[in-house]
Amino acid sequence: TSLPMIIEETPPTPPRQESPPTLAPPVPNELQDDDVQYNEIVAAVMANDPNLTQVVLDNKRQIGNNDEGEALWEALTTNNHVQLLSLRNSNITDDQMAALALALNENTSISRLSLQNNMFTSEGVEYLIVCLECNSTIDAVDLEGNSPIDPRILDELYGILQSRGGVPNHSNKLELLLERIRGNDPNLTQLDLRGMGIGQEDNDAIMDALAGNAYLRKVDLSNNMIDDDGVSALSLALADNTSITHMCLAENRITSIGAEYLLCALDTNDTIVDVDLAGNSI
Repeated sequence: TSLPMIIEETPPTPPRQESPPTLAPPVPNELQDDDVQYNEIVAAVMANDPNLTQVVLDNKRQIGNNDEGEALWEALTTNNHVQLLSLRNSNITDDQMAALALALNENTSISRLSLQNNMFTSEGVEYLIVCLECNSTIDAVDLEGNSPIDPRILDELYGILQSRGGVPNHSNKLELLLERIRGNDPNLTQLDLRGMGIGQEDNDAIMDALAGNAYLRKVDLSNNMIDDDGVSALSLALADNTSITHMCLAENRITSIGAEYLLCALDTNDTIVDVDLAGNSI
């Protein structure tokens, strides 16, 4: 007698589970807030808000984007209340300087420009000079920390501003910086004194101020007239300073004697990690 055939039923295959879509990480809140703040400021400039006399858009890197910057330039064209415009470290290029200059041709209220630590060159400064031929309101411009700019172009710019009585000369600018150094300004962490014609008298004042400062990290004294005596005073200051990590003394009048003073300073100072002496007679 044959046995009945047993048929095993294969259980149904469960439906395939699709993996959930991968989401891009959310944009940090601070960036969202930064964009909102930028747009609100531009809107207030466009609306000619009489309470907005200082526009500070430092570190707003989106200004370097043509579309973002264009909105600001357009807003400045018709505004007549903003007196100070600060765009430090905001990716401003030569093209952006050209657009800013066109806006300033129409603007009659801005008197001070802070454009430090951007990305423009001598070409961008030339756009600004052309603008000043039409704009007689601007009397102070700060361009520190940009690409090396042709000294002849800077002289032309500062000559125009000095004729208006607004731009400080080098000695006044240095004194303002010395006050901040002596006052231990926590916002002053980089000191740029390139090409300031610093000799022995200014050097002594600077070194005295550096000795008691606790916030400076980088100091650039390149392309000045600092000699071995100046480095001797610097070495004494560095014996007391515990914050400076980078010191640039390139293109001065330092010899091997001055370098030896620095070596002695480094015996007691373990904070400094970089010293640039390029272009000296060592």
